[in-house]
Amino acid sequence: MPVSDIRLAGVCVLHKQSHFLILFLLMLGVFIPARPLQAQDDRLVLAFYYAWFDWDTWAKDLSDQPVTPYLSTDIFAIERHVCQAQQAGIDALVQAWYGPDVENNQTETNFWALLEQSQAHGMSAAVSVDMGDASFLQSSEEILFALLTLRDQHTQHAAYLRVGNRPVVFFWKQEEYSVASWEAIRNQVDPDHTMLWIAEGARPEYLTVFDGLYLYSVAWANDPSAVLVRWGNEVRSWRQTNESYRYWVATVMPGYDDLVTGRTDAYVSERQNGVFYRTTWEGAIRSQADWVVITSFNEWLEGTQIEPAVGYGDTYLDLTAQLAETYRTTSYQTPTPTVEILPTDTPEVPTDTPEVPTATPEPVLPTATATVVIIPTATLTPTATPFRLSTPTLTPSPTFQPTAILPPAPTIAYEERIVVTLTPVRPRLLTVEGVSSRPKTCALSLVIPIGWALGAFFLRKHS
Repeated sequence: MPVSDIRLAGVCVLHKQSHFLILFLLMLGVFIPARPLQAQDDRLVLAFYYAWFDWDTWAKDLSDQPVTPYLSTDIFAIERHVCQAQQAGIDALVQAWYGPDVENNQTETNFWALLEQSQAHGMSAAVSVDMGDASFLQSSEEILFALLTLRDQHTQHAAYLRVGNRPVVFFWKQEEYSVASWEAIRNQVDPDHTMLWIAEGARPEYLTVFDGLYLYSVAWANDPSAVLVRWGNEVRSWRQTNESYRYWVATVMPGYDDLVTGRTDAYVSERQNGVFYRTTWEGAIRSQADWVVITSFNEWLEGTQIEPAVGYGDTYLDLTAQLAETYRTTSYQTPTPTVEILPTDTPEVPTDTPEVPTATPEPVLPTATATVVIIPTATLTPTATPFRLSTPTLTPSPTFQPTAILPPAPTIAYEERIVVTLTPVRPRLLTVEGVSSRPKTCALSLVIPIGWALGAFFLRKHS
Protein backbone atom coordinates (compact mmCIF):
# COMPACT_ATOMS: atom_id res chain seq x y z
CA MET A 1 0.00 0.00 0.00
CA PRO A 2 1.46 3.45 -0.92
CA VAL A 3 2.49 5.71 1.93
CA SER A 4 -0.15 8.24 0.95
CA ASP A 5 -2.87 5.57 1.30
CA ILE A 6 -1.61 4.57 4.73
CA ARG A 7 -1.61 8.18 5.81
CA LEU A 8 -5.12 8.77 4.52
CA ALA A 9 -6.30 5.59 6.22
CA GLY A 10 -5.88 7.33 9.52
CA VAL A 11 -2.49 6.21 10.76
CA CYS A 12 -1.54 9.83 11.18
CA VAL A 13 -4.63 12.07 11.39
CA LEU A 14 -4.43 15.82 11.93
CA HIS A 15 -6.40 16.96 14.97
CA LYS A 16 -6.72 20.71 15.09
CA GLN A 17 -7.98 20.68 18.65
CA SER A 18 -4.83 18.91 19.81
CA HIS A 19 -2.70 21.53 18.07
CA PHE A 20 -4.37 24.36 19.96
CA LEU A 21 -3.74 22.51 23.22
CA ILE A 22 -0.08 21.94 22.32
CA LEU A 23 0.37 25.61 21.43
CA PHE A 24 -1.23 26.67 24.72
CA LEU A 25 1.05 24.36 26.70
CA LEU A 26 4.07 25.63 24.80
CA MET A 27 3.17 29.22 25.71
CA LEU A 28 3.13 28.23 29.37
CA GLY A 29 6.44 26.42 29.05
CA VAL A 30 4.80 23.08 29.85
CA PHE A 31 5.96 19.89 28.17
CA ILE A 32 4.00 16.66 28.02
CA PRO A 33 6.04 13.92 29.70
CA ALA A 34 6.71 10.77 27.72
CA ARG A 35 9.02 7.81 27.86
CA PRO A 36 12.24 8.02 25.83
CA LEU A 37 11.68 6.79 22.30
CA GLN A 38 13.56 3.73 21.16
CA ALA A 39 14.79 3.26 17.61
CA GLN A 40 13.20 0.46 15.58
CA ASP A 41 16.56 -1.21 15.25
CA ASP A 42 20.23 -0.62 15.94
CA ARG A 43 20.55 0.22 12.23
CA LEU A 44 19.03 3.67 12.26
CA VAL A 45 17.54 5.28 9.16
CA LEU A 46 17.71 9.07 9.43
CA ALA A 47 16.95 11.96 7.05
CA PHE A 48 18.27 15.52 6.93
CA TYR A 49 15.45 18.03 7.34
CA TYR A 50 15.29 21.76 6.54
CA ALA A 51 13.04 24.29 8.24
CA TRP A 52 13.66 27.65 6.54
CA PHE A 53 11.26 27.74 3.56
CA ASP A 54 8.67 30.43 2.77
CA TRP A 55 6.40 31.29 -0.15
CA ASP A 56 9.29 32.84 -2.08
CA THR A 57 10.93 29.42 -2.17
CA TRP A 58 8.12 27.92 -4.22
CA ALA A 59 8.17 30.88 -6.64
CA LYS A 60 11.64 29.84 -7.78
CA ASP A 61 12.35 27.73 -10.84
CA LEU A 62 12.92 24.54 -8.84
CA SER A 63 13.56 21.17 -10.47
CA ASP A 64 10.22 20.06 -8.95
CA GLN A 65 7.55 21.40 -6.60
CA PRO A 66 6.05 19.95 -3.42
CA VAL A 67 2.56 18.53 -3.72
CA THR A 68 1.58 20.87 -0.88
CA PRO A 69 3.65 24.10 -0.71
CA TYR A 70 4.15 25.29 2.86
CA LEU A 71 5.80 27.64 5.32
CA SER A 72 8.40 25.94 7.50
CA THR A 73 6.82 27.66 10.50
CA ASP A 74 3.47 25.94 9.86
CA ILE A 75 2.96 23.38 12.61
CA PHE A 76 0.56 21.41 10.42
CA ALA A 77 3.25 21.12 7.73
CA ILE A 78 5.73 19.92 10.35
CA GLU A 79 3.25 17.31 11.53
CA ARG A 80 2.64 16.15 7.96
CA HIS A 81 6.39 15.72 7.43
CA VAL A 82 6.78 13.74 10.65
CA CYS A 83 3.97 11.40 9.61
CA GLN A 84 5.35 10.94 6.11
CA ALA A 85 8.82 10.18 7.43
CA GLN A 86 7.45 7.73 9.97
CA GLN A 87 5.50 5.77 7.36
CA ALA A 88 8.59 5.68 5.12
CA GLY A 89 10.52 3.82 7.82
CA ILE A 90 12.61 6.78 8.98
CA ASP A 91 13.57 6.75 12.66
CA ALA A 92 14.38 10.45 13.05
CA LEU A 93 14.55 13.74 11.16
CA VAL A 94 17.88 15.54 11.61
CA GLN A 95 17.21 19.27 11.26
CA ALA A 96 19.83 21.82 10.20
CA TRP A 97 20.23 24.13 13.21
CA TYR A 98 21.89 27.55 13.46
CA GLY A 99 21.97 27.59 17.25
CA PRO A 100 19.68 28.89 20.02
CA ASP A 101 19.61 32.54 18.91
CA VAL A 102 16.03 33.31 17.80
CA GLU A 103 16.69 36.63 16.04
CA ASN A 104 16.27 36.05 12.30
CA ASN A 105 16.65 32.32 13.00
CA GLN A 106 13.59 30.14 12.69
CA THR A 107 15.62 26.92 12.90
CA GLU A 108 15.51 27.22 16.70
CA THR A 109 11.76 27.71 17.17
CA ASN A 110 10.94 25.27 14.39
CA PHE A 111 13.09 22.60 16.01
CA TRP A 112 11.08 22.84 19.23
CA ALA A 113 7.94 22.34 17.14
CA LEU A 114 9.57 19.38 15.40
CA LEU A 115 10.35 17.80 18.77
CA GLU A 116 6.75 18.22 19.93
CA GLN A 117 5.30 16.70 16.76
CA SER A 118 7.84 13.87 16.83
CA GLN A 119 6.85 13.04 20.39
CA ALA A 120 3.15 13.11 19.52
CA HIS A 121 3.66 10.56 16.72
CA GLY A 122 6.28 8.25 18.22
CA MET A 123 9.20 9.63 16.21
CA SER A 124 12.54 11.18 17.17
CA ALA A 125 14.41 14.29 16.06
CA ALA A 126 17.99 15.54 16.28
CA VAL A 127 20.01 18.52 15.09
CA SER A 128 22.79 18.99 12.60
CA VAL A 129 24.86 21.88 13.92
CA ASP A 130 25.19 23.95 10.73
CA MET A 131 28.16 26.32 10.54
CA GLY A 132 27.60 27.17 6.90
CA ASP A 133 25.72 30.46 7.37
CA ALA A 134 27.81 33.63 7.69
CA SER A 135 25.45 35.02 10.34
CA PHE A 136 25.51 32.17 12.84
CA LEU A 137 28.00 30.03 14.74
CA GLN A 138 31.04 31.81 13.35
CA SER A 139 33.22 31.78 16.48
CA SER A 140 34.28 29.18 19.02
CA GLU A 141 32.43 31.15 21.71
CA GLU A 142 29.15 31.00 19.80
CA ILE A 143 29.61 27.30 19.08
CA LEU A 144 30.38 26.59 22.73
CA PHE A 145 27.27 28.43 23.94
CA ALA A 146 25.11 26.69 21.32
CA LEU A 147 26.35 23.23 22.30
CA LEU A 148 25.84 23.92 26.00
CA THR A 149 22.26 24.99 25.28
CA LEU A 150 21.74 21.93 23.11
CA ARG A 151 23.06 19.67 25.86
CA ASP A 152 21.09 21.19 28.73
CA GLN A 153 17.80 21.97 26.98
CA HIS A 154 17.13 20.35 23.61
CA THR A 155 18.57 16.91 24.33
CA GLN A 156 16.51 16.67 27.52
CA HIS A 157 13.31 16.50 25.46
CA ALA A 158 11.73 13.03 25.39
CA ALA A 159 11.71 12.99 21.56
CA TYR A 160 15.38 13.85 21.08
CA LEU A 161 17.20 11.00 19.32
CA ARG A 162 19.31 8.85 21.64
CA VAL A 163 21.38 5.75 20.98
CA GLY A 164 22.37 3.80 24.07
CA ASN A 165 20.95 6.72 26.07
CA ARG A 166 23.44 9.08 24.38
CA PRO A 167 21.98 12.06 22.45
CA VAL A 168 23.06 12.11 18.79
CA VAL A 169 24.39 15.37 17.29
CA PHE A 170 25.46 15.78 13.66
CA PHE A 171 27.83 18.53 12.51
CA TRP A 172 28.35 20.20 9.17
CA LYS A 173 31.46 22.22 8.27
CA GLN A 174 33.18 21.32 11.51
CA GLU A 175 36.42 21.30 9.49
CA GLU A 176 36.38 25.11 9.75
CA TYR A 177 38.00 24.48 13.14
CA SER A 178 41.02 22.31 13.91
CA VAL A 179 40.88 18.99 15.70
CA ALA A 180 42.62 20.63 18.67
CA SER A 181 39.93 23.36 18.81
CA TRP A 182 37.17 20.76 18.84
CA GLU A 183 38.95 18.82 21.54
CA ALA A 184 38.99 21.95 23.72
CA ILE A 185 35.29 22.57 23.04
CA ARG A 186 34.29 18.98 23.77
CA ASN A 187 36.27 18.94 27.00
CA GLN A 188 34.00 21.73 28.21
CA VAL A 189 30.69 20.55 26.75
CA ASP A 190 30.96 16.76 26.95
CA PRO A 191 34.20 15.65 28.63
CA ASP A 192 32.86 12.18 29.45
CA HIS A 193 31.50 11.62 25.93
CA THR A 194 27.95 11.09 27.12
CA MET A 195 26.78 12.31 23.68
CA LEU A 196 27.44 10.98 20.17
CA TRP A 197 29.03 13.59 17.89
CA ILE A 198 29.02 12.74 14.16
CA ALA A 199 31.43 14.70 11.90
CA GLU A 200 31.07 15.33 8.17
CA GLY A 201 33.57 14.90 5.37
CA ALA A 202 36.50 12.83 4.20
CA ARG A 203 38.61 13.73 7.23
CA PRO A 204 39.28 10.65 9.40
CA GLU A 205 41.52 12.68 11.73
CA TYR A 206 38.38 14.21 13.28
CA LEU A 207 37.53 10.77 14.65
CA THR A 208 39.96 11.45 17.49
CA VAL A 209 37.34 13.87 18.89
CA PHE A 210 34.09 12.84 17.16
CA ASP A 211 32.25 9.53 17.51
CA GLY A 212 31.45 8.91 13.85
CA LEU A 213 31.77 10.11 10.27
CA TYR A 214 29.44 10.69 7.30
CA LEU A 215 29.62 12.25 3.84
CA TYR A 216 26.83 14.73 3.21
CA SER A 217 26.85 14.13 -0.54
CA VAL A 218 28.03 11.39 -2.87
CA ALA A 219 26.25 12.79 -5.94
CA TRP A 220 29.56 14.12 -7.32
CA ALA A 221 31.00 10.62 -7.73
CA ASN A 222 30.96 8.53 -10.89
CA ASP A 223 30.39 5.49 -8.69
CA PRO A 224 28.73 6.63 -5.44
CA SER A 225 28.29 3.04 -4.25
CA ALA A 226 32.06 2.43 -4.38
CA VAL A 227 32.71 5.68 -2.52
CA LEU A 228 30.47 4.54 0.33
CA VAL A 229 32.22 1.17 0.50
CA ARG A 230 35.63 2.80 0.55
CA TRP A 231 34.76 5.14 3.41
CA GLY A 232 33.10 2.39 5.38
CA ASN A 233 36.45 0.59 5.18
CA GLU A 234 38.28 3.77 6.21
CA VAL A 235 36.25 4.09 9.39
CA ARG A 236 36.68 0.40 10.25
CA SER A 237 40.41 0.71 9.64
CA TRP A 238 40.51 3.62 12.08
CA ARG A 239 38.66 1.53 14.65
CA GLN A 240 41.19 -1.29 14.41
CA THR A 241 44.22 0.97 14.47
CA ASN A 242 43.02 3.01 17.44
CA GLU A 243 41.11 0.21 19.19
CA SER A 244 38.12 2.51 19.70
CA TYR A 245 34.68 2.16 18.14
CA ARG A 246 33.48 4.81 15.70
CA TYR A 247 30.20 4.92 13.74
CA TRP A 248 30.09 4.84 9.96
CA VAL A 249 26.96 6.66 8.69
CA ALA A 250 26.37 6.01 4.98
CA THR A 251 24.62 8.66 2.89
CA VAL A 252 21.89 7.75 0.40
CA MET A 253 20.50 10.22 -2.14
CA PRO A 254 17.74 10.19 -4.78
CA GLY A 255 19.75 12.51 -7.06
CA TYR A 256 20.99 16.09 -7.13
CA ASP A 257 20.10 19.32 -8.97
CA ASP A 258 21.15 22.73 -7.65
CA LEU A 259 20.92 24.70 -10.91
CA VAL A 260 18.31 27.01 -9.34
CA THR A 261 20.95 28.36 -6.93
CA GLY A 262 22.94 29.96 -9.73
CA ARG A 263 26.22 28.61 -8.31
CA THR A 264 29.13 28.58 -10.72
CA ASP A 265 29.77 24.92 -9.94
CA ALA A 266 26.11 23.82 -10.01
CA TYR A 267 25.46 20.41 -11.57
CA VAL A 268 22.87 17.66 -11.95
CA SER A 269 22.95 13.97 -11.04
CA GLU A 270 19.82 12.54 -12.63
CA ARG A 271 17.42 10.48 -10.54
CA GLN A 272 16.97 7.94 -13.34
CA ASN A 273 13.50 7.00 -12.07
CA GLY A 274 14.87 5.77 -8.76
CA VAL A 275 17.97 3.96 -10.08
CA PHE A 276 20.36 6.46 -8.47
CA TYR A 277 18.57 6.10 -5.12
CA ARG A 278 18.71 2.30 -5.24
CA THR A 279 22.40 2.43 -6.15
CA THR A 280 23.30 4.50 -3.10
CA TRP A 281 21.29 2.20 -0.82
CA GLU A 282 23.13 -0.80 -2.26
CA GLY A 283 26.41 0.98 -1.53
CA ALA A 284 25.31 1.75 2.02
CA ILE A 285 24.54 -1.93 2.62
CA ARG A 286 27.82 -3.07 1.04
CA SER A 287 29.69 -0.56 3.20
CA GLN A 288 28.21 -2.27 6.30
CA ALA A 289 26.88 1.04 7.60
CA ASP A 290 26.01 1.39 11.26
CA TRP A 291 23.34 3.92 10.28
CA VAL A 292 22.00 5.36 7.02
CA VAL A 293 21.19 9.05 6.56
CA ILE A 294 19.10 10.30 3.64
CA THR A 295 20.14 13.51 1.90
CA SER A 296 17.49 14.70 2.13
CA PHE A 297 13.86 14.77 3.22
CA ASN A 298 13.20 18.25 1.82
CA GLU A 299 16.25 20.15 0.51
CA TRP A 300 14.41 21.48 -2.55
CA LEU A 301 17.06 24.01 -3.58
CA GLU A 302 19.53 21.19 -4.20
CA GLY A 303 16.98 18.76 -5.61
CA THR A 304 17.70 15.98 -3.10
CA GLN A 305 14.24 15.79 -1.54
CA ILE A 306 12.18 12.62 -1.11
CA GLU A 307 9.14 14.60 0.09
CA PRO A 308 6.07 14.09 -2.15
CA ALA A 309 6.41 16.14 -5.32
CA VAL A 310 4.30 17.10 -8.31
CA GLY A 311 6.61 15.22 -10.68
CA TYR A 312 6.99 11.88 -8.88
CA GLY A 313 4.27 11.80 -6.20
CA ASP A 314 5.03 9.44 -3.30
CA THR A 315 7.52 7.36 -5.29
CA TYR A 316 10.51 8.11 -3.08
CA LEU A 317 8.65 7.68 0.19
CA ASP A 318 7.53 4.25 -0.99
CA LEU A 319 11.04 3.39 -2.17
CA THR A 320 12.46 4.51 1.17
CA ALA A 321 10.14 2.18 3.07
CA GLN A 322 11.23 -0.77 0.90
CA LEU A 323 14.95 -0.02 0.91
CA ALA A 324 15.07 0.78 4.63
CA GLU A 325 13.55 -2.62 5.38
CA THR A 326 16.12 -4.32 3.13
CA TYR A 327 18.93 -2.48 4.92
CA ARG A 328 17.68 -3.49 8.36
CA THR A 329 17.26 -7.17 7.48
CA THR A 330 20.47 -7.73 5.49
CA SER A 331 23.11 -9.75 7.33
CA TYR A 332 26.60 -8.35 7.32
CA GLN A 333 29.33 -10.91 6.79
CA THR A 334 32.48 -9.09 7.73
CA PRO A 335 35.54 -10.66 6.07
CA THR A 336 38.32 -11.33 8.57
CA PRO A 337 41.99 -11.96 7.71
CA THR A 338 43.04 -15.59 8.12
CA VAL A 339 46.64 -16.39 9.08
CA GLU A 340 48.21 -19.84 8.96
CA ILE A 341 50.96 -19.89 11.60
CA LEU A 342 54.11 -21.96 11.24
CA PRO A 343 54.95 -24.46 14.01
CA THR A 344 56.88 -22.90 16.87
CA ASP A 345 58.66 -26.12 17.96
CA THR A 346 62.23 -26.51 16.73
CA PRO A 347 62.62 -29.76 14.77
CA GLU A 348 65.17 -32.27 15.97
CA VAL A 349 68.53 -32.23 14.16
CA PRO A 350 69.64 -35.73 13.09
CA THR A 351 72.95 -36.88 14.56
CA ASP A 352 73.85 -39.24 11.73
CA THR A 353 75.52 -37.81 8.67
CA PRO A 354 73.12 -38.26 5.80
CA GLU A 355 74.21 -39.98 2.67
CA VAL A 356 75.08 -37.65 -0.18
CA PRO A 357 72.71 -38.30 -3.06
CA THR A 358 74.17 -39.05 -6.45
CA ALA A 359 71.75 -36.65 -8.13
CA THR A 360 70.63 -33.22 -7.10
CA PRO A 361 67.00 -33.48 -5.99
CA GLU A 362 64.41 -30.87 -6.82
CA PRO A 363 63.87 -28.36 -4.02
CA VAL A 364 61.02 -29.31 -1.74
CA LEU A 365 58.70 -26.49 -0.67
CA PRO A 366 57.81 -26.38 3.03
CA THR A 367 54.46 -27.90 3.85
CA ALA A 368 53.45 -25.10 6.23
CA THR A 369 53.62 -21.51 5.10
CA ALA A 370 52.24 -18.33 6.62
CA THR A 371 49.53 -16.93 4.40
CA VAL A 372 47.41 -13.85 4.95
CA VAL A 373 44.18 -13.62 3.01
CA ILE A 374 42.47 -10.23 3.14
CA ILE A 375 39.27 -9.79 1.17
CA PRO A 376 38.79 -6.10 0.40
CA THR A 377 35.26 -4.95 -0.29
CA ALA A 378 36.27 -2.09 -2.58
CA THR A 379 39.41 -0.46 -3.97
CA LEU A 380 37.96 2.45 -5.92
CA THR A 381 38.91 6.00 -5.09
CA PRO A 382 36.41 8.86 -5.35
CA THR A 383 36.95 11.25 -8.20
CA ALA A 384 36.41 14.37 -6.15
CA THR A 385 36.30 15.54 -2.57
CA PRO A 386 32.76 15.19 -1.15
CA PHE A 387 31.06 18.29 0.07
CA ARG A 388 27.67 19.73 0.91
CA LEU A 389 26.81 22.95 -0.81
CA SER A 390 25.33 25.55 1.47
CA THR A 391 21.72 26.65 1.24
CA PRO A 392 21.33 30.21 -0.11
CA THR A 393 19.59 32.84 1.95
CA LEU A 394 16.17 33.73 0.59
CA THR A 395 14.30 37.02 0.99
CA PRO A 396 11.27 36.48 3.26
CA SER A 397 7.77 37.34 2.19
CA PRO A 398 6.48 40.27 4.32
CA THR A 399 2.83 39.26 3.93
CA PHE A 400 2.95 35.93 5.73
CA GLN A 401 3.34 35.27 9.43
CA PRO A 402 4.05 31.96 11.19
CA THR A 403 0.99 30.08 12.37
CA ALA A 404 2.69 29.04 15.57
CA ILE A 405 5.23 31.08 17.52
CA LEU A 406 7.02 29.12 20.16
CA PRO A 407 8.86 30.75 23.09
CA PRO A 408 12.64 30.57 23.28
CA ALA A 409 13.98 28.10 25.78
CA PRO A 410 14.82 29.46 29.26
CA THR A 411 18.32 30.63 30.04
CA ILE A 412 20.38 28.12 31.99
CA ALA A 413 23.30 28.94 34.27
CA TYR A 414 26.20 26.72 33.40
CA GLU A 415 28.79 25.15 35.66
CA GLU A 416 31.84 27.12 36.78
CA ARG A 417 34.13 24.72 34.90
CA ILE A 418 33.42 26.59 31.68
CA VAL A 419 36.57 28.59 31.03
CA VAL A 420 35.79 30.19 27.69
CA THR A 421 34.63 33.80 27.98
CA LEU A 422 31.45 34.22 25.98
CA THR A 423 31.14 37.44 24.05
CA PRO A 424 27.76 38.99 23.26
CA VAL A 425 26.35 37.72 19.99
CA ARG A 426 26.39 40.44 17.39
CA PRO A 427 23.09 41.77 16.02
CA ARG A 428 21.81 39.73 13.09
CA LEU A 429 21.43 41.85 9.98
CA LEU A 430 20.90 39.02 7.50
CA THR A 431 17.83 36.87 7.15
CA VAL A 432 17.19 33.24 6.44
CA GLU A 433 14.39 31.82 4.39
CA GLY A 434 10.95 32.49 5.69
CA VAL A 435 11.93 34.76 8.59
CA SER A 436 10.80 38.33 9.13
CA SER A 437 13.52 40.91 9.84
CA ARG A 438 11.84 41.81 13.14
CA PRO A 439 12.38 39.69 16.25
CA LYS A 440 9.80 37.07 17.10
CA THR A 441 7.31 37.86 19.87
CA CYS A 442 5.31 35.61 22.13
CA ALA A 443 1.53 35.73 22.34
CA LEU A 444 1.81 34.95 26.08
CA SER A 445 2.81 38.58 26.69
CA LEU A 446 -0.91 39.51 26.36
CA VAL A 447 -2.12 37.06 29.01
CA ILE A 448 -0.97 38.91 32.15
CA PRO A 449 -2.26 42.43 31.14
CA ILE A 450 -5.66 40.97 30.19
CA GLY A 451 -5.81 39.09 33.47
CA TRP A 452 -5.17 42.28 35.50
CA ALA A 453 -7.81 44.15 33.51
CA LEU A 454 -10.48 41.49 34.13
CA GLY A 455 -9.61 41.37 37.81
CA ALA A 456 -9.96 45.11 38.19
CA PHE A 457 -13.31 45.04 36.40
CA PHE A 458 -14.82 42.45 38.76
CA LEU A 459 -13.49 44.19 41.88
CA ARG A 460 -15.03 47.47 40.81
CA LYS A 461 -18.36 45.81 39.93
CA HIS A 462 -18.77 44.11 43.35
CA SER A 463 -17.34 46.89 45.52
